[in-house]
Order: sequence, then structure tokens, then C-alpha cells
Amino acid sequence: MGPVPPRRALIIVENNSVPFDRRVWREAVTLRHAGWEVSIISPKAVRYSAGGTAIVGQDAAYEVLDGIHVYRYPLRAAEGGPLGFAQEYLSAFWQTLRLMLRVWRERGADVVQVCNPPDFFFPLGWLCRATGRGFVFDHHDLVPESVEARWHGATGALLRAVALAAERWTMRAAHVVISTNESYRAIAIGRGECMPDRAIVVRNGPSARLAAGEPDPSLRRGRRYLVGYLGIMGPQDGLELIMDAISAAVVEFGRRDVQFLLVGDGPMRPWLLEQARARGVADFVTLPGLAVGMDEWLRYLSAPDLCVAPEPPTAFNSRSTITKVAEYMAMGRPIVAFDLKETRYTAQDAAVYVAEPSGRALAACILDLLADVPRRTQMAADGIARARRFLSWESQEPQLLRAYALAWAASARDPG
Repeated sequence: MGPVPPRRALIIVENNSVPFDRRVWREAVTLRHAGWEVSIISPKAVRYSAGGTAIVGQDAAYEVLDGIHVYRYPLRAAEGGPLGFAQEYLSAFWQTLRLMLRVWRERGADVVQVCNPPDFFFPLGWLCRATGRGFVFDHHDLVPESVEARWHGATGALLRAVALAAERWTMRAAHVVISTNESYRAIAIGRGECMPDRAIVVRNGPSARLAAGEPDPSLRRGRRYLVGYLGIMGPQDGLELIMDAISAAVVEFGRRDVQFLLVGDGPMRPWLLEQARARGVADFVTLPGLAVGMDEWLRYLSAPDLCVAPEPPTAFNSRSTITKVAEYMAMGRPIVAFDLKETRYTAQDAAVYVAEPSGRALAACILDLLADVPRRTQMAADGIARARRFLSWESQEPQLLRAYALAWAASARDPG
């Protein structure tokens, strides 16, 4: 008998580019190290101009990164109302289907993993089942709750009903659902009607080997303190509150010794640029854009005295694991965050929790913590310890590989 051919995985993600999507990239690397041949389909990166226009990046349509085959397609992010999202998702679906069939022809796939949002890729799950392939749903976001927060009235109710149906169909099509936390797993079992032994928690977490470097003093712009935010800049991420907090710190509290470093891109970044100028605080805000490479990301995350997770208390945010929180902890950054269920579970003593969902309350907690050096030192140590012992990606890898083994065994391609 000849050697057993490697198992082949295909990961599909629509709302982020690869390798910028750190969860998807970590999953792909884990699978490759476990002996799988891995392909990924994602859109090209999207940047936002100062005027708010989405600009598709110049990423390669195909390249091999660290032995992983990455296929990309141009996709303009939705602008406007529900019609814009429908156009985005329809375009993404057909381009993904085209590339998926290409991957099947060129490289093959035994297990296909689809990441949300959106939840409209369930026909790909049906196709996987019909062709004897395993299908894994990677449950990143609560789309129905996101819809509910964005749209109201009759339109919101209709869109939420559609989102709930799409979520349920996707989960029912999957051989395995992997969830980012126990709250999401409960939804997979309840709303998604997933069998408990097929609902597996694979948390977001940075590598245990991740460590801060020497802080770059130039990022402080000559000021004593530096407060950081590193993440996506979308409507649900609390950027309005962080801008309110900056205004309160500078204007109301009269603090001229704090610089705010807001790293990332998304539809809210042009708004932040405009608001910083309009409120007269532009000199206190640095908005460098997206940190694409790891060296650049480490430079930014090694510098702040503390970091902020400004997501407000909504049904979506309270049940979601905020990826940036664990990353802040791994880098020894004390955190100021609103009191959300999953954020508190993740950070525990590494964060100060703001009870009132307002920019002024956020600013007050930031300034209090900046003044308390011993507390910041202890919070940093607590965060590093918890991140390495309980939240590291290495501790999640066995769960991911178990999910893939179940999907493989459930598919018609199981050689046993």
C-alpha cells in the first residue's frame, strides 16, 4: 500500500481578508501543522478613504503563504441600507462558489469550513453533503442580534426573521459547529438545533508565545500617557463612545497629557477623522489605519499604557467574545471596558469595568487607571498569566482538531 494522502481543508471567510483575519489564519496554520493541506477563500482587503469610500486593496488573487493556498476575490463592502448588503452578499456568494469549485478541481477538499458573517452560505453546506464532504460552520458573530441592533421597525423585524432562518439552516447543514464561547454554543444548540456533541467551543486567543516589544516613544507624540485601541472600526464596535471619551478627557477634564492611538480600519474610521477635527481634539488622536503585518501590529500594541474595549452593552456584544481583549491581555496591557458578560469572563481582573455606557464614564475610568500605576502593573501581570494559561490559541488547538476529526468522520469520505 502507498502512503496515505493528506486530508484537505478549505476555509471560506467573507467579512475579512486573510491573513488579516487572525482567527482564520491561526486555524489554517494549526491544520497545516497537523498534516492537513489547507486552502482559504477570502475577499481582498478593503480600505476606507478619508471621504468614507470603500476601496478594494491590491492583494494577489492567488498566493501561497507559509504553505497555505490563499484565493482572493474583489468585493466592495456594503454601503447604505439592506439593499447594499444584499448586493454584497450575492456577489460574495457567486465569487466564493466559483473559487470553491476551482479549489475542488485543483487541490481537492475533504472538509469545508465556512465562517460567518454572513449566514447565507448554507447552500455550500448542502453541496458539501451531497458530494460527500465534511462541512464545518465557524460561528464568529451573532448575525440576528447584529441586524436587530442596526435596523428597527418592520424592516428590522423582517431582516431579523431572515437572519434567524439563515442561521438555523447553516447550523443544520453543518456536521460540526465551532463557537467562540459558551454563549454562542448555547445558541447553536438552542436556535440552531445542533446536537451538543457536535457543538464545540474554540475560543479566540493569541499565541502563548506572543510578547510585547520595546515601546516606541514616538507614538506618544510628546505626551505622558498613551491609550490604545486596536481592532475593526465598525458600527457595533463602540467608536462613538471612544470619541466621546476623548472629547471628555481633553475638553471637559482638561487633560493635555494623554494621546489616543486608534489603530484599524472600517466604515467608522472616516467618521473618527472628521469628528476629531470637528471637536478640536485632532492633535490628541492618532489614526494610522490598518496594521497589516505582525511587526507593525506588535509595534502599536506594545506602546500604550492601557487599552480600551469600547463595545457598548447590547445583546450582540454581551454574548460575544471580543478578540482584542485577549490580545491586549497577552501583551500586558491593562484594559478599560464596559461590563459585558463574555468580556468579564475573558479579562476578569485584567480589566476595569465601566458600569455606565457613556463616553464620560469611559473617560473617567481611563484617567483614574492612568493615575494608578501599581494597579496597572498588577492588572498587566494578571492579564498575561490568564492569557497564557487559559486563553492561548495553543490551548484551543485540540478542540479545533477534534471538530475537524468529527466532520471528517461524519462525511461520506470517511475511509473507515
